Amino acid sequence: MDANGLRFWLLGDAAHFPAVEHAVWDGGCRRLRLASERTLAPAMSPADAFAAAQSALERVPRAIDALECVARWDAATTSVLVKSVLPDEATLLVLDDTPTDLCAAPDGVLYLALPNAATPAVRMHDLRGRWNDVNVSLAGFVPWRLAPAADGGVWALERSTGRIARLTGRPMRTETPQPDDYDPRVFRPDPENACAPRLALIGSTPLDVAETPVAIAGGPDGALVLLSWTGGIGTARVRRWWTDERRFAPPQTLLGATYAYAVAWLAPDRIAVRVPGRRDAPAFDLGAAKTELMPLGDVYPLATDAVEGPFANGAAQPPHYPAGAASAEPLHALSLRQLARRGEARHYADSPSGLVARMIDSGDGGTVWHRLFAEAALPAHTGFVAWLAATEDPVPPADDDRLAWHPHGFGADIPQLDDAMRAPQVPIAVWEPTPSELPHHPGLLGGEREAGVRGLFSVLVQNARQRVRTLSGRYLWLRLVLHGDTRATPEIAALRVWGSRFSYADRYLPRLYRESLFGAAAQAPGERVGQIDTSFAAALDAGGAPDDALRARLRLEQVTLGDRAAVEVEQAGDAWLLNDASRAWRLRLEPDAIAVYRPRATPADFNARMLASFEGVLTRLEDQVAAAHLLTDPNVVADAQLDWLGSWIGVAFDPALPAARRRDWLRAAPDLARWHGTRLGLRLALDIATDGAVRGGEVLVIEDFRLRRILATLLGVDLSDEHDPLLPGLQVSGNSVVGDTLVIGDRERVELIALFNADADVTSATAAVENQAAIDFDARLAFRATVLVHQSVAPQDLALIRRIAQLEAPAHVEMRVVSATWPLMVGIAALVGVDTYLGPPRLPRPVQVERSGLGLGDYLIGAAVLDPRLSGAPPVSAPPPEADAGLDAVAAPGASFMLDARGSRAASGRQITEYRWRLLPPTDV
Repeated sequence: MDANGLRFWLLGDAAHFPAVEHAVWDGGCRRLRLASERTLAPAMSPADAFAAAQSALERVPRAIDALECVARWDAATTSVLVKSVLPDEATLLVLDDTPTDLCAAPDGVLYLALPNAATPAVRMHDLRGRWNDVNVSLAGFVPWRLAPAADGGVWALERSTGRIARLTGRPMRTETPQPDDYDPRVFRPDPENACAPRLALIGSTPLDVAETPVAIAGGPDGALVLLSWTGGIGTARVRRWWTDERRFAPPQTLLGATYAYAVAWLAPDRIAVRVPGRRDAPAFDLGAAKTELMPLGDVYPLATDAVEGPFANGAAQPPHYPAGAASAEPLHALSLRQLARRGEARHYADSPSGLVARMIDSGDGGTVWHRLFAEAALPAHTGFVAWLAATEDPVPPADDDRLAWHPHGFGADIPQLDDAMRAPQVPIAVWEPTPSELPHHPGLLGGEREAGVRGLFSVLVQNARQRVRTLSGRYLWLRLVLHGDTRATPEIAALRVWGSRFSYADRYLPRLYRESLFGAAAQAPGERVGQIDTSFAAALDAGGAPDDALRARLRLEQVTLGDRAAVEVEQAGDAWLLNDASRAWRLRLEPDAIAVYRPRATPADFNARMLASFEGVLTRLEDQVAAAHLLTDPNVVADAQLDWLGSWIGVAFDPALPAARRRDWLRAAPDLARWHGTRLGLRLALDIATDGAVRGGEVLVIEDFRLRRILATLLGVDLSDEHDPLLPGLQVSGNSVVGDTLVIGDRERVELIALFNADADVTSATAAVENQAAIDFDARLAFRATVLVHQSVAPQDLALIRRIAQLEAPAHVEMRVVSATWPLMVGIAALVGVDTYLGPPRLPRPVQVERSGLGLGDYLIGAAVLDPRLSGAPPVSAPPPEADAGLDAVAAPGASFMLDARGSRAASGRQITEYRWRLLPPTDV
C-alpha cells in the first residue's frame, strides 16, 4: 500500500500465467519471454521419409561410454568392435546372435538386446570384469531397443507391442564363494543373490492400436521417454514416464517431426530427435503442458558424415549421433537461436473444471484502475502490448471483443510492431528512473538499467475509446501480446497494477475542475462531428480503403479523407475506426444513423490525467519518506549500504563475508554484542560466517579442558595426517572416565607426551619427565579452545574462520583452528555433539598415488570403458574356425543318411562358401 492508500496486484511467476502461446516463463532468470521455436519444412517426400526411417531403424545403434569410446556391431565378424583414442579397433565381444541394440549404461555394464536368440534376452557384459556374461530374459517379452537408467540397469522396449520392461540387479562376482563352498552348518541367505538381475514389465503398453513404437531414451535424471508413430502418416508422438506415479504422461505430438526415428535427452524436459533427410536434430521442450509441441529455435547441426541412424546409446552427455564408419559426434547447439515473432500470455485460462486465474480482484465495485508498472527488458525491435479489461463479474470478456479490451503499449518500437497501437491516442508506457516504484526496493528485474530499454516502465490505465477515459470495474483482466524479430525478445520480470485511482483533481481542486459527464455521455467514443446513413454499414464492414460514395458522404460532414485513409473494423456491424495518416475518427452504429466521432477526451478528464503525471512523482517521494525505516533494516537495505549500516553500531565486516551473511550478522548484532568473548558468542559468529556450519556440525568449538580423556584422536581427524592436532596410537584407558575427569595410568603417559609435546623424545624420556608431563596435562588445557573444521566446509571459508575466531575469542584464550576428515569413527570413545557430527555418507573415490591412505575410503576402481585396452584388460581373441557335422549317428548299410554342417563356424572376418566331405576308412573297434 502506498502513501495514498492504494494497493497493488503482482504478476511475476510461472503460476501467474496459466495460458501462454508462443511464449514461455523462463524459470532460470524468472522472466516471461518469447518462446524459442521454429517451423520445420519437410526434407523428403512422405514415401522417401518412411523408407529412410525404416532403414535407420534396422541399423544396430552404437554404444558410447563416458570416455567417448564407441562400440558398434560388425556383422562380417559377428563381433562388437570398439573405437577409442587408441589406433585401430579392438574386439570387445564375439556373439553367435545378432543384437538389435547396444547400450553402455552408467553402472559400467554393456547391455545387448538379443531378440533373435533361442531365448530372447538382454545380455549383460561387465566392462570391469567382475562377473561372467549373463543373459536375462522375461517369458513372452522380446527386447528390441534399450535405454540406460540413471540408477543402474536399462529399459527395454518390445517392438511388436510397445511394452517396456526394466532390467535391474546384477550378478554376483565371480570370486564370490558359492553356497556349496560353505559348511552345511553355516547360515546363508536364500536366495544367495538378493539383487539378482531380472526383467519386469512397468505396465501395459501405453500406445493406441494405430501407434507404432519407434524408440526410447533414458535421461541422466532418471527420466524415460517413448517415441512412436501414429495416424499412418508418421506423426511423431512422445510419452514421458513418471516414475513416482508409475504411469505415462499424456501423449504430445512433435510438429514437423514426421517419421522421427530416434530420440535423446538434451536436458531435463528437453529432447532431440532424428528426422529423415534433415541435417540437424530438432529439439523439443516436454515441460510445456501442451498436446502439440513446436520445435525449439535452437539448432543442433549434424556433421557432413553423419549416418542416418539412431543416437549412440549410453550415458555420455551431450548426446552423440553416429558419424562415419565407426565414430560418434556430440550434439551441440549453434549460438544463434530462433524465437517466435509473436506470443501471448494471460493470467487466466479455461479448464475442464472452470476458470483458472490469478485473480486481480479489488473487492469493490466501480474500482478505477490506476497504473500499470512493468519491470522489463525491451531491446530494439521488441515490445509488448498489455490489453486490459475491467468487469464487475469474475468472467473475462471474449478475446475478440475489441470494445472491451484496451491496449497499452510498452517499448519504443511497439507502434511499428502492433497494429493496435496505430489507433488514436493509445497510451504508451514511459521509462522510470528508479528500479521499482516500491520504496527502497531493488526491483525484480536485476542487472543494469538502461533508459528506454531496461528497467521500470509505467503507464496510466486508460480507456482510449471514450471521452472519460477511466477504466473501472471490480475485476481487472490482462492479456499480453509480445513482439520480437526472431532474434531478440521482450523479457518481463514482473507486472504490478495499482488501484483504486487517487485523483488530485478530485481530492485537492475545486468542484469546477471535476468531471461533469457520466453514463452514456461519458462512454461516447469522442466528440460527435456528424452522422451518415446506416446503409453504409456494409461498406464499412468490408474494411480497407473507403469507396467514393462513402468519401462523398463524409465530405458533407466536413470529414475530408486523403489517399491513405483506411477503415478498420472494431466490431462488425457496430463499431469502426477510420484512420487517415495522423487523423482518425470513430464511427458507431446508433438507432437512426451511424455517428461520426472525433477522438477527444473531456477537459476535466484531460486535466485529471495531466495531474496524474505529477501524482506519480510525488507519491513516490512520499513513499520513500514514509518507508525511510527500511534503510536501516538489514533484510531489505541494498548490498552497497551494508557497510554503512554496520558502521552505525561499530561493525566492520570481513572482506570475504558475502552480502547474505553480512545481513545475518547485522540481524544477530545484539546477541553478538551481548555474548562477545564467550563460547556462545564465538559459536554464533562462526555459525553466521559459515552459513550454518556450526548448527550443521561441520564446525565445532571445543574448550580443551573437555578433552581430558585418552583417545587416539578426536573423531573426524585424519589419523594419517601428521599435521592433525592428535596423533594415532592411543587407546582408551581402563582407568579413564569419559567426561570431565581422568585417572592416568602408567601405560598412557608416553602417549600423552606424544600428544601434547611433539618435541619430546619418547624413547629416551625419563620417568621424571613423563610424570611431569602428566602433571602439566591439565594446566596446558586451561584457557585454550579448538575450532575443529571438518572437510565438508569449503576451503575458502577456512581462512575466514581463523580470522573470525581470533576476533571473537577472549584475549586470554589461545585459539587454534584445525581441519578434520572423518565425521565419525565407530569403536572410539567420543563426546557426541562435542567433537563428532553425523554427515552424509562418503561416496567411493578412486585411489590417488601418494595421497590415499590404506583403509580410509579410497578404492581401486577399474575403468568402465568399452575399449578393453584402456583398462589394461587382455584383448579379446576371436574363436577359431570349427567344423561341425552334426550329431553322431549310425546308419545301416545301404541306408540313406543326412549330413548337417550348419553348426560350423568360419574364422573371424571370413565366411563359409562350400562344404567338402571326406569318407574316412573304417577303423577296427
